[in-house]
Amino acid sequence: MRRIIVFSIVALACGFAIAVSGRASHSTASAATGAVAGKIVTISNFKFAPKSVTIKAGSSVTWSNGEGMHTVTADDGSFRSPNLAAGKSYSHTFTNAGTYRYYCSFHGGAGGADMSGTVIVTK
Repeated sequence: MRRIIVFSIVALACGFAIAVSGRASHSTASAATGAVAGKIVTISNFKFAPKSVTIKAGSSVTWSNGEGMHTVTADDGSFRSPNLAAGKSYSHTFTNAGTYRYYCSFHGGAGGADMSGTVIVTK
């Protein structure tokens, strides 16, 4: 009986360790896709701050949501975050130079309406 209990505890501990390490490596992989130094945009009070960021091609932008439920949706459909609850973030790496306008699908609209912003990517 004692061996069964010890075996059960070890099996549970191993299962927990595998589950936790799987989550950690996923988070690390997501964060590592940011490649070159990028910018952070804060989502708060129904706005993106700063409203416009400039980065070099190959860099990333991370949007960090401080409150409510928001999205980051490109006007041209080239990127779209999942719904971001408070405390969640989303990163996108921009590989091509250009101007990328985006908005919150709940509180903004394409073309710069209400809750929106711009990423300018240089070579």
